[in-house]
This record gives sequence, C-alpha cells and structure tokens, in this order.
Amino acid sequence: MWHRRFICLWAGQTLANLGDVFYIVAFISVMYAATGSVMYTAFIPVVIMVSQSVSSLLAPLVFQRMSLTGMLVLSQGMKTILLAVASIAVSSGVGEQGEWIWLLFGLGAAIAFMDGWANPARNAMVPQLVGREDLMRANGLLAASDQTVHFAGWAAGGLLVSWLGAGVVLWGTVGAYVVATIVMKGIAPANEKQREEQAARATTNWLTGWKTIRDVPVLRLLVVMDVVIGLSGGVWIAAIMLPFVLDVLGQGEEWWGYINAGYMLGAIAGGALLLMYAERMRHHLFRWIICGTIGVGFFTFCFGSSTNALVALLFSFALGPFLEMVHVSKQTLLQQETEESAMPYVMSAKGTIDFLVFGASALVMGAIAEWQGVRAVYDVSAGLLLIAFLLALRLQKKQTDRGVNVN
Repeated sequence: MWHRRFICLWAGQTLANLGDVFYIVAFISVMYAATGSVMYTAFIPVVIMVSQSVSSLLAPLVFQRMSLTGMLVLSQGMKTILLAVASIAVSSGVGEQGEWIWLLFGLGAAIAFMDGWANPARNAMVPQLVGREDLMRANGLLAASDQTVHFAGWAAGGLLVSWLGAGVVLWGTVGAYVVATIVMKGIAPANEKQREEQAARATTNWLTGWKTIRDVPVLRLLVVMDVVIGLSGGVWIAAIMLPFVLDVLGQGEEWWGYINAGYMLGAIAGGALLLMYAERMRHHLFRWIICGTIGVGFFTFCFGSSTNALVALLFSFALGPFLEMVHVSKQTLLQQETEESAMPYVMSAKGTIDFLVFGASALVMGAIAEWQGVRAVYDVSAGLLLIAFLLALRLQKKQTDRGVNVN
C-alpha cells in the first residue's frame, strides 16, 4: 500500500482538505466582520454545499475528457488560483466593504465547485493504487485522516484567524494548495495505464454511474442503505443539536462543542482501529456493515434518550467507531463490486445522491423537531437505522444466494 502514487494521493488530499477548512473559517470571519449578520455568515456553508453538489452532478462530463489524475491536479490548481484572488481581495480590504462581499460568495462558490470533482475522483482512484487485500486499510486511512483534519482544522483555523488575521491565513492556505497540487502530480500513472483509461472513457457517458447503480443489485442496495442512513443523519446538524443541548440536557452552548468533539474523537479512534484490524475485517465486510448499523442505531437511540450531559457525551463518542465501521466497510464493498471503468461515474452519482439526501434530511428532521419536539427526531433516526439494518441483512442474503465470495 505504501508506494509513491498512493502516498501522493493521501498526502495531497489531506493537505488540500486541511486548506479547505482553513479558507472556510477565514471566509466566515471576513463575512461576519464585514456584515455583522449571522444570516450572511451562515449562508457561506450553504453556498459551498450547493456548489459541490452541482459539481458532483456534472463531474462525469469531465471524467469523459480527462484522466482522474488530470482532474485532481486541474481541480487543485484552479482552487489555488481562485483562493489567491480571494486572498488579494481580502488583503486589499474588499472584505471591509459590504458592496464587494458578493465577490467572496462568488469565489467561495467557484472554489467549492472545483472541489466537487475531487472526492469522487479520489475514491475511484484508490482501487487502482492499492491491491484488493489493502483496500480496506487504505479506505480506513483516508477516513481517519479526513476526521482528524476536520477535528483539528476547525479548532486550529479559528485560533490562527484570531491570532494572525484572515488575510494571513488565506495566503498560508494558498501555499498549502500549491504544495498539494505539486504532490498530486506524483499520482500520474504509466503511459500504458493512461491509454487504458482513454479506452475506458470512450465507452462511458454522463449516465454511466446511474445506470450501473440501477443494474447491479449489490450497488443498488448499498445506495438505498446510504439513502436511509443519510436521512437518519440530519439529527446531528446544529439546528437540531443545539436545542437538544439547551432544552433537553439543560446545558450551555459549550456542551454542543464538547459533544461534537466527542464524536470526532470517537471517529478518529474508530479509524485507528480499522487500520489495526483491516486484515481481519476485510474478509467479513457484510458482518461489519450489520454490526456497525446496529451499533449506530443503538447509540443514536441512547443519545436521544439521555438527560445527563456527560452520558450523552459518552454516547456521542461511542457513535464514532461504529459510523466509521459502516462507512469504510460500505465504501470498500462498493469499490469491489464496481468495474474500474465505471468507478468514477458511480462515485459521482453516489456523491450527488448524498448531497441531496443530506439537504432533505435536514429539512425533514427540522420539521419533525418543530412538530413533535427535538427528542422525537432521535427516535425517528433510530427507526430509520433499523430499516438500514434490515437492508444490510438483505444485502448479505443476496450475496449468499449469489454464491460469490466478494472478499
């Protein structure tokens, strides 16, 4: 697993993801300082999410014209240029002028649009860079790195912005982006592999990923599971969590941060365990998907039933390893069941579905909380996870009936 191309992918994407967190923190700081409006400031993550979802939907059009490595390098290079423009604007005082604040929104949307290509391209490349026996370990490493970056990045980004200022942080992020772009050029395959990719692109189109998901039973069930689990995940957004902490647990806003940090630490611990036991786990992917789904449903229900903040914090921590177990096992199975030529298209279609489901979940869970109270949404979430568990059992049965050992 530890060869040059995979190390370049892992290091480049980890550095780029850290830069993504830093620039969003800096943009939020500039926006709030310029407008004093919580609404405008909260609109930044919304703009980024919408841009990424549109980009993920259109990514197959780019897959047909470029190699995956070329896409990653182009995406990161364009993000670097756009962020440099934003850094110049902030350093010259644009962020202090309310009439120019829309320029930052536009640049943020453009950066996020370019970033929407990266995740499906990265996930599609992993099976090309590591052997089947190392696939779960590679996915676990990437997942653990992502969680670590998000846990440390938001805290470090906030400290750096308050200490050095948004402009300096943005220029530092531009430097990180430049390094990430250079590192990702090291992923480039041999000429023979490039010719194979060109031949594969000639037989695919924009609908390839959607058709593959529709036609392959295992992929179809995995995506349905993702939809159900995604719908259950809306209970962890700030609009639900904060009222739960304030009204149900009777604690201050700081406990919302503690609970989020607890989950992140649990996810990092889960990623570390996956790395340690990947060799054993890769032979029993269905078992770990089932066990992980049970664990997530159980601790979600326990969290929603909690009245003590410390107990809720412990349940939040316990959720992390089980969510990582489900995510990495499903990701590994999806990669094993998808033909290499269709992989980026399937990842792109799945990413689009994930974005849409997240938005729908936030709206539905918010409506339920308004109607039945914030505690009720955790019961609904646990019920959805029970459905996901039944789908996991059906997935295992389908594979058993097919008589194929995917491992």
